[in-house]
Amino acid sequence: MTDSSTPPNLPDPQATAHGLAQSVDLVRSLIESGLLSPEALGLAPSSRAPLVPGERIRVAAMVDKSIADLPANTRRAYAGYMRLLVNGCSAGEWNGESDYPGIGDLWVDEVLTSDLNKALKVARGRAVTTSRHRGEARELAGRKVRDSTGEGAVYNAVGAWRRLFKDAIKDRHLAEGYNPATALEKPKRIKARRKALTAGQLNELYAVVGMTGDDPELDTLICDTILIAGARQEGILNMTLGGISARNCTVRLDEKFGKVTDQPVPDWFVERLLTFARSRGALRHHDPVFVKRPVGKRPGGHITPRRFNNLFGDRVQSRLDWADEVQVTAHLLRHHSIKVVERAAGKSVSLAFARHEPEDVNDSYSAADPAEVAAAIVRIYGGKHPWAQEVAE
Repeated sequence: MTDSSTPPNLPDPQATAHGLAQSVDLVRSLIESGLLSPEALGLAPSSRAPLVPGERIRVAAMVDKSIADLPANTRRAYAGYMRLLVNGCSAGEWNGESDYPGIGDLWVDEVLTSDLNKALKVARGRAVTTSRHRGEARELAGRKVRDSTGEGAVYNAVGAWRRLFKDAIKDRHLAEGYNPATALEKPKRIKARRKALTAGQLNELYAVVGMTGDDPELDTLICDTILIAGARQEGILNMTLGGISARNCTVRLDEKFGKVTDQPVPDWFVERLLTFARSRGALRHHDPVFVKRPVGKRPGGHITPRRFNNLFGDRVQSRLDWADEVQVTAHLLRHHSIKVVERAAGKSVSLAFARHEPEDVNDSYSAADPAEVAAAIVRIYGGKHPWAQEVAE
């Protein structure tokens, strides 16, 4: 007798469900016994095949992938915070009650905002602990001690993790709506009102730079480039012979987030940079400009961020009490250079000189062009510039 609930010529639903359950049980037993792999069924990514967009990925693998794609400057800022998620941190490093194991083994789509908030607590604690250790060393040396709240570390960590999960979404390892970094609270940067150095302070700084260290010529040129071009540390490290244009009187600054600018400088400074670069062996387009000379058995070579630490932290700050008090660095010297331009030519020109984005709508309407920057620079530092004539006319 035919069941009236089942239409003719269609399978019995109960029988179909029973058969499907038996098939699932069979597949499960074959997988557990090792006779069948999940990869063969498309249930999990194979470790033998390279990872491609669209596949599931663990945090550790995503961190390696994201770091590899970062520009060098961004990598220096973000890589440590990305790796914190993978490598974890001992209790002593962040002054916590227990070790932080990291979440490197989690699938990217398993990570919750609460997981990242726990990691933020560790990042802040690690920064405070590191600052405390440095402060103890500075105090023993009779140096000024500054306490850290870890706010800067939190700011950078949030930026790093937002970039990490944005990369995961871009390569389709994660759906947009499941981004755990979106809900993280990023602290606002406190805009410090930095004052320009006095003429006396600047003279004292240059006296230390020119009379200490193993390469005063190099260090003096570094400071001059910060002042005249408003260069950041990255811009100096990345400057090449081919980035200096004698015809246009510009230096190419490759700095934050891959932003590249041809910055106007006086004609005499272009000649000085070219002469220095060639004296240090620069011959081809991509040869670096800032190369230290060999000293004794120590070879010369392209400078690294350590040169800036030695110049400002180990020498200028340790010899000048006021420099130690205000923590003079390349960054502070750059702010001094911006303030000098602002005093001479106004805010709009100083914003263009600094390569800053307009702070409000009015700034965008009154934005200065490179010719105005060139005119200001030669007015302050002397010399000539082909663009400055456009402003004079």
